[in-house]
Amino acid sequence: MAHGVRNINDQTLFATAQTRPVTQLDFTQFSDFNNYQTYTTNVTSSGTEGAGFGVAASSASLGTTNSTSTAGFGGLTGASSAISITTSSLNNATDVGSINTHQYLLPGLPVPASGFVTKYEFETRIRTAATIHSNSVRGAFRAGFMDVNGMNLPGDSAFAGPHFRFMCDGTVTNTNWMIFWCNPNTGGNSTADTGVAVSASTTYRMYLATEVNSAGIYTTTYKILNENTGTRTEGTASPSDPAHNTGEGFTTYGMGAAVVNCKSNVTATTTTVALYIDYMGVRVRRPISREILIGSI
Repeated sequence: MAHGVRNINDQTLFATAQTRPVTQLDFTQFSDFNNYQTYTTNVTSSGTEGAGFGVAASSASLGTTNSTSTAGFGGLTGASSAISITTSSLNNATDVGSINTHQYLLPGLPVPASGFVTKYEFETRIRTAATIHSNSVRGAFRAGFMDVNGMNLPGDSAFAGPHFRFMCDGTVTNTNWMIFWCNPNTGGNSTADTGVAVSASTTYRMYLATEVNSAGIYTTTYKILNENTGTRTEGTASPSDPAHNTGEGFTTYGMGAAVVNCKSNVTATTTTVALYIDYMGVRVRRPISREILIGSI
């Protein structure tokens, strides 16, 4: 399977000068998952999947606490071509299974200096199982940028950051993939409807880009391919309040990228819900203020 991390600054050229800019970071991280372990209920263990991605059976960055989910073999076309994240049959609201990067991969979405753009891109290919979340089997699917370290709680405020969300918790009942934004300091959040239905036994290829220019204008772009029907949907979206965008710096907030399957406000049920993840990739293009030299003082 393919795993990779690279800094492609050497290939990042301005259109006019055609020289390597020292104020631009261009970083790519990708993994085509092929997990070989199973993480069982109430086991505090985790696994890695190459290129800095981790398999967590509950919360934390590349680790687990109070694990009540399982992660193991899944498949779209073969037995080990994907990772499955499956909620447990226990009656609790703390099941959080994830595939995630390190929690501090992204220091919020900082506004860059004049003439620059900060841009984060996320892509994944996932497949739902025969059962998806509903108001009788409450929970959520999430994919994109979020607070990886806070994922031991199922509520929205624990997943601050821009990402795709499908949630049924007894109060909110989504039927489509939504774009979700949440400010980690205030908890203020809002959603936008992509119009793409979340269905059982369906494969989705999903792309999300969030960026901000030097004027402080945020833009969220998304693309979703339903592979079962061949339907492609794309567009731009904005939160109802610009303050819901995640603009805090590293000292107050950090994000990672993740695909999550979790419970939420659970009612008595022994029904498990699985989500299969085929691959996941992240690209970070962010201005930096200095040249980075390895081994220099």
